[in-house]
Order: sequence, then structure tokens, then C-alpha cells
Amino acid sequence: MVFESIDVLDKPVPVQSVNTQWLYETGVSLDILRLDELDPEISGNKWFKLKHNFIEAQRGGRSTILSFGGAWSNHIHALAATGQRFGMPTIGIIRGEPGESLSATLTDAVNWGMQLHYLSRSDYRRKNEVVFLHHLLHQLGLPAQEVHVVPEGGSNSLGVQGCCEILAAGGASLGSYDEIWLACGTGATLSGVALAASKDMPETRVTGVAVLKGGDFLRNDIDKHTIQSLDNWRLLTDYHHGGYARITKELLAFIKSFESETAIPLDPVYTGKVMFAIWYSLTENLKQGLPCRGKRLLMIHTGGLQGRRGIKI
Repeated sequence: MVFESIDVLDKPVPVQSVNTQWLYETGVSLDILRLDELDPEISGNKWFKLKHNFIEAQRGGRSTILSFGGAWSNHIHALAATGQRFGMPTIGIIRGEPGESLSATLTDAVNWGMQLHYLSRSDYRRKNEVVFLHHLLHQLGLPAQEVHVVPEGGSNSLGVQGCCEILAAGGASLGSYDEIWLACGTGATLSGVALAASKDMPETRVTGVAVLKGGDFLRNDIDKHTIQSLDNWRLLTDYHHGGYARITKELLAFIKSFESETAIPLDPVYTGKVMFAIWYSLTENLKQGLPCRGKRLLMIHTGGLQGRRGIKI
């Protein structure tokens, strides 16, 4: 298979209008780009992060793709599915010790042919060190020249290149917006969307919601990814609800209410926090008498729903 021709997009990604009581009260219109409906296995923004990595692996004559993640990683799940779909062996380097049984995420990955290798949390923190990575490949018996290594979350320049294609995936149904909102874990998706918006929607502001505690460092990563001083984006760091994969009762209550009202599923790690941030900022603006009526917002649903299997909602 020639990877330049691979794709899972056979039609535009749905763009769904949302109606809630709080949107009505604030006078704001909200659409959701449903990347979660992109593919039943390679869901959300992960396909865009992986696509060009697979193409580059083939161009470079690499026989295997290796990457990193936790037991419920959306990235690991999508990587295994993509490798199985397009015939490229994959290796998942998993944070932590193996449990008595595999998570549902890792069960899927193994069923799709991914080879798993576990690292202690202390070793896992060294995953970006060149010397340690060479040692790891040697330990696995893998010649470095045969392995294409993708950073955790797919956050490299190739991942950003793919994320530049996210807005175009909405097709003709994607209109013009005052603001685009999305979850931010590593900065790659925000970088790609901000780059694309700067060309195609120059008046649109892109807002990333950091889903991990202490996410201010992501601003430097985003600047590196974009290789220029874009001024069309901002990063909000106060909606992490305690940290990465941490959940509050307030967040869960909001997700349940939103899903009951709209029938659109959210995950509490990424998309739930973004939607909560939209709701909270709009209602606070309303309380303070700040203008928001008539605004048009787009929220990018980046998937992550498979990870809900590991969280009681």
C-alpha cells in the first residue's frame, strides 16, 4: 500500500449545531466539529496526528512505528488501529507496570497486533532522551534505522502538519466563526488549527483549554510548533479540574447535564473540560454584563470517547 494515498475520510466530518438553555440565555451560537464520528476506531484528532507519521515512516523505509502512552491512551489506541488498518507493525511503550489484566484500550491494541512493552514511571520520564531511546530500541532488538518513533500524543511536526487539515475536514458546512475552542494536551492540535485558521479564517481566535495542571509551559511548545509569532490563539490554564485525567463532581455533573440536553457524548479528560470552560466563561460574561450575544463559536470534538471505559461517569 502506498501510504501517500491512505485516508479514513470518505465524506466531510459532521458539523452539529448545539442548543442548550445557557447558550440561549447568552445569545451565543455553538457548532461542534464531530471528529469523534470520523472513524469508529481511529477517532478524533488522532488520525490527523498519525497520518503524516505513517507516510514519513514508509518514505524512510521504516518497518515499524513505536510510540508511548498510558493504559487508557487514545493515542496508543488509534496508533494500533491505524497500524492494523494499513499494514504497519506498531509497538506501544506503556507507562507503568503491567496489571493483572489489560485495560480495554490495551486489549484492543493487542487484538490489532500491537506489541506492548512496559516502562517504570521513572524510566518513562526519560522517553525523550536520545541515549535512553537508543538503549530502549537495543533492548527490544530493533535497529534504529527500521523504527519510526512518534512522541507521546503524536506531537511532532508531522502531527502538527496533519492537524492543519482538521478545519478543512468539515467541508463546505463549516462556516465562519468568532472563536474556535479545543482541548490542549500537548499543543500540537492547537498549533495546527491556529496555523490553518490564520490563513483561512484570519478574524477567528483559537482558544485552547489546557487539560493538565501547570499547563503554561505549553505556550512555548506551541510557539515552537508554529515557527512564528501567531497572535490568533490563547491558552486557558484554569480548567484542568485538578490535573490530567483528574475529575471533579462539578465537571461530571456538567457533562451529564450537557449530554442529557444534547445527546452529544463528552469525555471528562478532554472534551468535557473544553465544554465546561465554554459554559463557565459565557455565563460569567453574562453575569458581568460583558458582550457576547451574537457570537459564533466552534468547538472541535477531538474524540477520546474510548477512554471513558476507564472512568466511572
